[in-house]
Parts: sequence; structure tokens; C-alpha cells
Amino acid sequence: MDRKFIDVPSGYYEKNDKSGTMTRVYYSSNTYDEYNAVIDKDALVYLPYDYDESKADYNVFYLMHGGGGDSDEVFGGIDAKTDLKNVLDNMIANGDIEPIIVVAPSFYYKGTTEALTSTKDARLLTQNFHHELVNDLIPVIESNFRVKSGREHRAFGGYSMGSEATWNIFANCLKEFKYFLPMSGDCWAVQLQGGLNCPKETVEYLEGCVNKAGVQKDEYRIFACVGDDGVAYKPMDTMINEMKQHNAYFEFADNYSNGNIIYCVAPGGTHSYVYCYKYIYNALPMFFK
Repeated sequence: MDRKFIDVPSGYYEKNDKSGTMTRVYYSSNTYDEYNAVIDKDALVYLPYDYDESKADYNVFYLMHGGGGDSDEVFGGIDAKTDLKNVLDNMIANGDIEPIIVVAPSFYYKGTTEALTSTKDARLLTQNFHHELVNDLIPVIESNFRVKSGREHRAFGGYSMGSEATWNIFANCLKEFKYFLPMSGDCWAVQLQGGLNCPKETVEYLEGCVNKAGVQKDEYRIFACVGDDGVAYKPMDTMINEMKQHNAYFEFADNYSNGNIIYCVAPGGTHSYVYCYKYIYNALPMFFK
């Protein structure tokens, strides 16, 4: 059973008096390829309202942008010029989710200009990002902010090419993450648009990754979202339909009491950040339970 898509209440796009803050972190990483080059990276971080006064530790959601974007993309920079910050502020203020830290990194770095327009090159970056995430970004976040450690307190999500990155994080980081939010994008680990062109091989690849990680199907949670009026719908829907044939690993339900993967389709949903924020609104209340 698929989960019914719920639209964001209009008031959630308005500024809330209990507003979170934005900050930026800088860190060194590596290309983790044959060049083994040191690279300078940054990530934008959303801190919930009252973070400085609170003594609490928080769950953390790592959120990746789409193709051609950067670490400022999903929030609209340090000034939060997109709707996402207001949506998060209102979700927290209204008790839809517990206060949470959101980290927005990028899979691009200086010198990868061609990858901004090449899906082939961008694919290589998304498939390599898990090294940076585990070795460099998570340690920086956990040493600079009060976040709860452990896989049950971490989620990773991404939109469009960020969704491809999310499937790759699922494949490689099941020991570090429990929750995954792929939005409007299939898995390209086997080949470009693998969810569309070779769905069986792609799903079997993901199964192999689960086996390699040594986790059971009740130890990971996926919330997959897409709009049925966007370019990502057919690739993602084809892949999801294949996953439904593999319930030893992917048990579909409309809640996590009855399964480990939720599929949510937005009727009329376009391939846009407008819907990315709507998917986040649908998914986050299901995480960290």
C-alpha cells in the first residue's frame, strides 16, 4: 500500500516567531579517487529554535541538492531565501517533528565544473560522496554541534541527483544511517537511469549491499517520493515497482509499523524544489521514532 501524499499547509510557508538559525561549516576532505587530492568543502547547517539556550542533543538530517546545485541550494544560502526553513520552523513549532539539525552539503567541489552539466560526471561524484560523508563531514558535524550519534539518529535524503546520491548512501552507509529519503530520482549504481533501464539488476545490487552491511530489513527505513508529472516519475516508479517484488528486503506499507519502505506519489507533482519541500514535510514526521 502506498502512502497518500499530504500537501504542506499554506501557513507553513510563513515566518514563525520560533525561528531556527543558519550557519556554515568549513572542512577539508579528499577526492577519494586516483588523484587523492585534498579539497576544501563547506555545508550549510540549520539549527532549530533555542539551540544555543538548550542543552539537548538532536537528531540530524543530511540533505543533498540536485544536479547543478551547491550547499546553498536547498535553503537558499545563509539568508534562507527558499521556503524550506519556514517549513521546518513551523513543523517543529507545531509539534509535527522534534527539533532537528539539518546539514546541507554538496557533492561538487572546485575543479568539477564539467560535472555541473554532465550527468555522467555528476553520477561519479554522487557515487563517491559516501567516503567524504563518513570520513570527513559526519565527524565535523558531531564535533561542532550537539547531535546524537549512532545510525538510529541519522537520516540522509536528496532531491533529483541528490536522490541518486541517497540511493548510493543507502548502498554504502547502512551501518551509519537508518533513515533514507530519496526524492525524485532512481539509483544509477549499475548504469545511468538504472531504475528505468535495468530495474531488476539495480534492485539486486541494493540487496547485495544490505547483505554486505549485515543489517536486517527491520533495521532500515526508506521514504521514497516523486511527483507523477515530472521527468523522474517513470524511472523511479519503474524501480519502485521492481522493489515491490523483493519483499524479503523491501516491505512496502503506509507506515513503519507494517513495513520498512514507504512510497509516496504527489498527484500532479512536478520536478521542482517546490515539491522537494513537500516531500520533506511528508517524510520527516515518520523518522526517528
